[in-house]
Amino acid sequence: MLKALLNQILPNHCLLCGDTSGANLICAHCRLSLPRLQQYPNLCSCCALPLTTPAPLCGHCLERKPAFAQSCIAFSYEHPLDYLIHQFKYRRQLTGGKLLGEMLAEHCRQVARPDFLVPVPIHWRKRWQRGFNQTELLARLLGKSLRLPVVNALRQTRYHVSQKGLGRQQRQKNLRQSLAISPRYLSQIRGAHIALVDDVVTTTATVRALSELLIKAGAQQVDIWALARTPDH
Repeated sequence: MLKALLNQILPNHCLLCGDTSGANLICAHCRLSLPRLQQYPNLCSCCALPLTTPAPLCGHCLERKPAFAQSCIAFSYEHPLDYLIHQFKYRRQLTGGKLLGEMLAEHCRQVARPDFLVPVPIHWRKRWQRGFNQTELLARLLGKSLRLPVVNALRQTRYHVSQKGLGRQQRQKNLRQSLAISPRYLSQIRGAHIALVDDVVTTTATVRALSELLIKAGAQQVDIWALARTPDH
């Protein structure tokens, strides 16, 4: 009764259409409009890239198999999901981040539980400019919902411009020698099953580099948990 009263006084509104008739951050109609990755009949079993024909792996994973084992990704990076992520990531809409975290947690309940979550790192300078690390916030929301510990074991040691809009080779070049594991977490990583948390997986360059680091450090298995996957148009 108290919750219903509060919703009348300070109603929540849908973050996409602005509807105030419900008590949720997204209305039922807009939730149904979100582009679930499962709408694609064929996905790469490793990186979850949508495929045009049935195949176990995409061409990129066939050519060079990643160190990570599998990907649990909820959405395709298309409208209107891309709007929600942009508002959260660049406009500091933390209520949108809460909604995204809840939906990702709901999606990840169906897969095997890792020992702990590790967020994809950003450079301290970018964190200072943005005010927060969106993947760390997502990991915290996931950890709270799924009762999993979050370990900030990775760091980015070199600052580089945004990877957005860059090709696979250029992204890999930027990432070389710019990622590291914090030494104090090495013993925790050895033999562990880890879920690497990201917001959007595009070329897989970042998650490939980080999962390689973790496997080389002794992790037993690394999975990718992410909000969205960019279709390879």
